[in-house]
Amino acid sequence: MREMVSETEARRSDDIARRKRRQAVVYRRRRIRFAAGFLIFCLAVVAVAVALTTGSPTKEVPAQALLTKSEPSPLAPVAAAGEERPAFTRLRDRNLLLPVAARDVTVIAYQPLSDDRAVPFTPIGEQMNRNALVRFFRNLFSGEPSVRYYLLDGGKGEPTSSVLVGARAGAPVTAPISGVVTAVKQYRLYGKYDDVQIDIRPEEMSSITLTLLFIEEPAVSIGEVVTAGKTQLGKVRECPEQLGAALSPYTHDSGSHIYMQATEVPVR
Repeated sequence: MREMVSETEARRSDDIARRKRRQAVVYRRRRIRFAAGFLIFCLAVVAVAVALTTGSPTKEVPAQALLTKSEPSPLAPVAAAGEERPAFTRLRDRNLLLPVAARDVTVIAYQPLSDDRAVPFTPIGEQMNRNALVRFFRNLFSGEPSVRYYLLDGGKGEPTSSVLVGARAGAPVTAPISGVVTAVKQYRLYGKYDDVQIDIRPEEMSSITLTLLFIEEPAVSIGEVVTAGKTQLGKVRECPEQLGAALSPYTHDSGSHIYMQATEVPVR
């Protein structure tokens, strides 16, 4: 009887030992598969990063990627399916609408401004000349952005203290924000370029002046109330070569654009 009990216990011990060995083998195989999968994932990330940084531009927009007479490219500054004049940036707590129709936009770019009174804008959308790997993972989890913009070098001050909205010459310009026109001034930029400056005091922002430059055929007057996206201010002026140089590598044309900046004006 004792021998039978001992034999049974021995078999049970052998079974337990075999199960432990099998489990150890299974766990080891799982660890190997996980390590191999992780290695493949890392290699794929590196390959994507290399492809993004070497196979596509992070600065200039290729000519075929711009809004043309045909259908807009997926790389266009503003998504093809959407509002005609969507919000593209913020001024403090207020959205600003595109001053030109989305189909006319060739680039949206921000530039530093050396002015202590300048109020920086807060861009909406995705910065196209940032790290390509960061853009890849952002798009992977958040989808394609509706607005794409660039940050330009040069000058001192906040990187987004002025914004240039590229557009074809002659495109209608509408008010980017509702408010009151406080100035319509024809002048010579740098003493040699004819231009029109339009200032708007936004609603409920009495200390802020929003200035738009590079406009022709002004259609508003001082004291007029304007409505965002509806009131026409004028048209985009053909940009002299020297003034469009900052944008022409991106737009592959003269670099015509609307220039905008916001300034803090002390209330008296």
